[in-house]
Amino acid sequence: MPKSNVASWVLAGLLALAFGFVGFLKLSTSPMEVAVFTHFGYPLWFMYVIGTIELAGALGLVCGRLIDARLPRMAAIGLLIVMTGAIGSHLMFDPLSLMLPAVVLSALLLGFLYANKPVVV
Repeated sequence: MPKSNVASWVLAGLLALAFGFVGFLKLSTSPMEVAVFTHFGYPLWFMYVIGTIELAGALGLVCGRLIDARLPRMAAIGLLIVMTGAIGSHLMFDPLSLMLPAVVLSALLLGFLYANKPVVV
C-alpha cells in the first residue's frame, strides 16, 4: 500500500473520530453544545441537524468507499461547509482563539481532499 494511501486512511480515521465525537455531543444534547448554540442564537433543532451531518460525514469518510469511491470526498466537502459556518459563527460572536478547532479541522479536511483528489486520465 502506498504511503499516501496509508496517510489518507489515517487522516480519514482521525477526522471521523473528531466529527463523530462532536456529532455525538450535539445529538446527546451536551450542556456545552447547548450553551454554544444558544450563545450563537441558533435554535436547538439546528444543533441536531449539524450533529446529524457531522455523524454522517464521519461515517462517509471511513465507510463511504464501500458504497462509492466518491463518497469520502463528498463527505469531506459537506463537513468543510459545516466548518465554514462554524468559523463564520465564531468570527461574529467570539474571540479568534475560540475558532481554532474549526480552523484546524478545516485544514485537515482540505488535506484529505488534496490527498484524495480524483485521478484525471
